Amino acid sequence: FRSSGQPGVGSSLLIRGGASSSASNNPLIIIDGAPLECWNPNGPGMLRQLNPNDIETFTVLKDAAAAAIYGSRASNGVIIITTKKGKLNDKLHVDFSTNNSVSTLIKPESVLTTEQYKEVITSNNLTPTFDIGAASTDWQKEIYQNAFATDNNISLSGGIKKLPYRFSVGYLDQDGVFKTGNYKRVTGLLNLSPKLLKGSLNLNLSIKASYEKQRI
Repeated sequence: FRSSGQPGVGSSLLIRGGASSSASNNPLIIIDGAPLECWNPNGPGMLRQLNPNDIETFTVLKDAAAAAIYGSRASNGVIIITTKKGKLNDKLHVDFSTNNSVSTLIKPESVLTTEQYKEVITSNNLTPTFDIGAASTDWQKEIYQNAFATDNNISLSGGIKKLPYRFSVGYLDQDGVFKTGNYKRVTGLLNLSPKLLKGSLNLNLSIKASYEKQRI
């Protein structure tokens, strides 16, 4: 679950339930064989920096077998993520996708209008501590907005002789319903998986890069 509706906020994941009231209950996350040690569920975090369009498989381990393989770090479960790769002797494939959405505030807080506030003060013979004036500003309309989000991704994949490859770039720009909220993310991924010695030796080279900018 997400800790808030703030754009770019991370998610808290529970696989085996809450085992500790003070220590972290987050599962161990492994991406292409590398464990994610510094994942912060209260911010964008490293998991947020991974483009979902680059994910090939997503496996959840929650039984004793996980602890047997990964030790005490797997006490809260394990999430194994592998990213997409090119295929041997495959032709060049170019994929592009775009996803655009608009979010809106469904239920504003129910508050008194200026006239209703004045009526309450008058009917109860109260003395306001400040000058109410003639203004009647709906502050919820002033601070909230219809939030637009765009998520664009392009990838090139294929195989040159014995070198399968995949390169992808993603761009996410997400506004918040609160007017000052915004989250931008640019990601890049390069996967090379050459097969040497007549297929007896398989190598995997993965380079991931991301840039994030978050405004609350």
